[in-house]
Amino acid sequence: MNVEKIFDALDEDMGNSALGVICGELEKQGYEIAINGQSVTSDGFFNDEFNQLERERQPLNVSLYKKATLEQEFSIEFTDYHKIRIGQKINPGDSQV
Repeated sequence: MNVEKIFDALDEDMGNSALGVICGELEKQGYEIAINGQSVTSDGFFNDEFNQLERERQPLNVSLYKKATLEQEFSIEFTDYHKIRIGQKINPGDSQV
């Protein structure tokens, strides 16, 4: 995963859903994406199909797949409009400080 491209995409497309922009960039990088266990697409965010995920409390767990094989897991947390922090996947029950 190229993290710099995600940050660049968010800076370049301030008018669309941030989660849609993130997913769009990850799709360009060849990944299928799940957020909090739900399979998602950029088009789904742009078409308001994932309103519940957009309203979720943070952080959000992201899983990346290639050819149905889990490649990577991490969390994203929004710090401001279209500004994110990427960190380790948050497991249920982990304390968040």
